[in-house]
Amino acid sequence: MAVNTKTEYALRALIEIHKNGRISAQKICEAQSLPKKYIEHLLALLKGAGMVTSSPGSLGGYELSKKPEEISFADILEAVEDNSFVAGCLVDSGRHCLGEDCPLSPFFSELDNRLQEIFRGYNLRDILDFWERKDK
Repeated sequence: MAVNTKTEYALRALIEIHKNGRISAQKICEAQSLPKKYIEHLLALLKGAGMVTSSPGSLGGYELSKKPEEISFADILEAVEDNSFVAGCLVDSGRHCLGEDCPLSPFFSELDNRLQEIFRGYNLRDILDFWERKDK
């Protein structure tokens, strides 16, 4: 399973917000070499999920609205609508699925539950700690 760009870029944006307090989307993009339109879309999703707030104006920008310990990796995945880590059989998707009678559905469901448990076990503080270790 690969981390998709939505999740990676959202994490990088959240790291910049944490490091700088209030910061503009433009400054996030400059610091992390990210595309502005994409970041603005992701920031809107993070704001909608209650993870960040924004204020307009020259002194405005984005701020975390929760402590890093209160934002789980699972919350971030959900906010940016990243389903790349979903292991469960997506019966509704019509993709390579036999339907509800598929004998693999219980296994994939259990696997998905365990993955979600792991993702809920990591939070933004943990991710920040990994990021800060790389800088040393």
